[in-house]
Amino acid sequence: MSAKTVARIATFLLTAWAGFTLIAAEESGSPQPSGEKTSPQPLKTSAHSGKEHGTPEPSSLTGPRAFLQRLGISDSMWEGLEDGRPLQPQEGELLLRLLFHIRMFQPTELEEWKQPPPDWNAVSPDSRACRGKLLEIEGTATKWMQVPVPQELTERLGLEHYYSCRVVTDQDAEYLVYARDIPRAWKTMRQLREKTVIRGLFLKLAETHPRPVPTLVTARPGWFPNNLLGRLGMDCSLFDDVALETSPQRFVAPQAPSESGEEPLSDPLEKYRLTGKDRECFYQLLAAVDRAEPGQLLREAQAELARLGQSTFSVVPLFNDPAHQQGKLFALYGTARRIEKVSVEDADIRKRFGIDHYYTIYLFTDDSQNYPIVFCVRYLPHGVLPGEGPGYAVNLAVAGFFMKTWAFRPQAALSPNTPRNAWQLAPLLIGREAVRLATEASARRVGTVTTILTSVVVVVVVLIGIIVWWFNRQDKKREREIRQRLFSESSQTECSSSDPGSSNVPTNDGNAD
Repeated sequence: MSAKTVARIATFLLTAWAGFTLIAAEESGSPQPSGEKTSPQPLKTSAHSGKEHGTPEPSSLTGPRAFLQRLGISDSMWEGLEDGRPLQPQEGELLLRLLFHIRMFQPTELEEWKQPPPDWNAVSPDSRACRGKLLEIEGTATKWMQVPVPQELTERLGLEHYYSCRVVTDQDAEYLVYARDIPRAWKTMRQLREKTVIRGLFLKLAETHPRPVPTLVTARPGWFPNNLLGRLGMDCSLFDDVALETSPQRFVAPQAPSESGEEPLSDPLEKYRLTGKDRECFYQLLAAVDRAEPGQLLREAQAELARLGQSTFSVVPLFNDPAHQQGKLFALYGTARRIEKVSVEDADIRKRFGIDHYYTIYLFTDDSQNYPIVFCVRYLPHGVLPGEGPGYAVNLAVAGFFMKTWAFRPQAALSPNTPRNAWQLAPLLIGREAVRLATEASARRVGTVTTILTSVVVVVVVLIGIIVWWFNRQDKKREREIRQRLFSESSQTECSSSDPGSSNVPTNDGNAD
């Protein structure tokens, strides 16, 4: 076969393969180039409150007591505490100052400085060596009480009240805990008996007989309710930091500057963004779902549906009543039109939770009326890659916990009805993984695609055969023509050689020597 023939066949094959690839990409959900990334990612926690006024960075110091000393809480104030007695009036100022400053401690510092509690029987009756240490205890909160702050200190410290709680550990040790706040859900419980984790500064021993009662100061007790999230190690008190939408909306527009050019005092988008206040809740949720077994969230959600006598979860409450859905588990089935991979660059998140990336899924369900539900998950199904575009569609089942209503810049392909300059609102849920579905519709689509591709392959093979046959036929025809031409020329030469009039042939004239 000639070089020209091979080139023609190669060109044909490349053209056919390009069409084959295009069909496969459009029908199988293969990744296509992504546009602007809009995935939810919390802002880094802002600098410690008061830093602009000279507040030191805790991480630059050796521990909480050294940090507090830089803020004016001297050793003499700690020495003035008296063990074996309830909190005295002269000790109240130190307590209030600790409650004011402890909010500046960041999760990274709390993780670095925490210590297990000592043997209090060995410490009692003199606890001076332990004062100012950050201790972590686990136990059960049994009661709480709100304590008012004197008016003259309210204006100076910005505290109207604080809380005192009783916590009993599994070792039957009792703690008195002072906190800036307590979990919101505790305030509605008639009888409190909730699992808690306290990371607090040790103040003193409120009692020494018949057994020691240590006193701790914390920003807020952690709350681990007796439900799936609590068992997965999620501090559900962090939901109190997340702003919730109370009225159903689909879009929100940013506040435009005034005619004088001044920025608006409040940004209506603020509560829909993932801010520094949401950061700890967001990543702790991702870490909690990662502790679940593969498929556990979906099984738990299906069991809840069976208990309720329902077949599917409705997305309507997520859009219309988000304030009452926080922390609830939903399992939704739909089509992902966009999936993005989000890299986590924060060193403290990588260190504390081992999270270096997650995936954002924009899921459209049968009842979402062409509005997406956004899931952040740790894992994608095998064979599913991030992507988007008109031909990108992957049928998925995803189970996750609702966190908040989130605002994102919509794309025309996903949200063609978005008002101009508006941000779209979507429920934001956190799950472990997505599961790929093989629905009847997708099976029919796959079957159709398979038939088309098979037909294309057959046609390509037949055409290649025809092309090869035609070129071979042409080659043989040329070969015959060449042979005939060569044979004709050879015959003519032989005829010329045998001509009797030729002077080159010797003759016998009968005259012999």
